Amino acid sequence: MALIDYHDMDELKNRNEEKVWVALEEFLIANPDVCRCRDCILDTAAITLNALTPRYQVYSFHENNPAEDAAQDKLVKEAVASSSGKSPSARTTSSRPR
Repeated sequence: MALIDYHDMDELKNRNEEKVWVALEEFLIANPDVCRCRDCILDTAAITLNALTPRYQVYSFHENNPAEDAAQDKLVKEAVASSSGKSPSARTTSSRPR
């Protein structure tokens, strides 16, 4: 059996993933002209995550650090805003009817 078969990979998480989804949702609320199709949303999330340093940790051992989390939240929000225009499928709702 492979090493991965002995461990619960669901416990290993990139802490930025949830932060990106929260920041992306806030960004879309604040920018109603940005396209909300599946491709644009997923492209923006992927581009944002690739732009950020991964922050993997084992969740059963996660300890909160509010100061670190606040600083990371700011970086994530900036990365979402930057990435939203870099999506290959990015369009405004007016140029991409649903």
